[in-house]
Amino acid sequence: MTKSVLAGALMLLAPLALHAQRPAEDTVPRAHIFPALGLHVGSPQKASVALGVVLGEEWQKNGRDHSRNVALFAEPGLGAGRASLAYVDHGYGAFGSGFGIAATVIRTWKQPWVVEKNQSYVGADLILWPILFVGPRIGLFRSVGSASASDKWFVAIDFGIGY
Repeated sequence: MTKSVLAGALMLLAPLALHAQRPAEDTVPRAHIFPALGLHVGSPQKASVALGVVLGEEWQKNGRDHSRNVALFAEPGLGAGRASLAYVDHGYGAFGSGFGIAATVIRTWKQPWVVEKNQSYVGADLILWPILFVGPRIGLFRSVGSASASDKWFVAIDFGIGY
């Protein structure tokens, strides 16, 4: 009978002991600054490398890491270059999932995809990372120069890793 009582007491206390061993959740936001790096393939740049800086904060909630950031980066490419200021939010899982929204300026050169060379465009990008900071970027842009009527607006689509 004493063994039964001890076994029952152990079963009742075991969850308390296991709960006490879990690390405490850190819900206090902590500021950070780090370099941004990305590789992209798509229009109009063909291939490009993004370099920049990310400033933001990170915290834990419901056992997951979360982060809110502002990223500023330049992205030279084979057919065009970009400069972007983005809001980036990630932390929807343990595998680098998230999204970003960026205000972007594009300048084309040489032989860009989709649009004419030597044109400037302004617009916005939506960046999606379903997993490991890998995913598509879609943007809508308008010419700010002397582009022909057919090139006033264009949709830029590329795929990349990183920012």
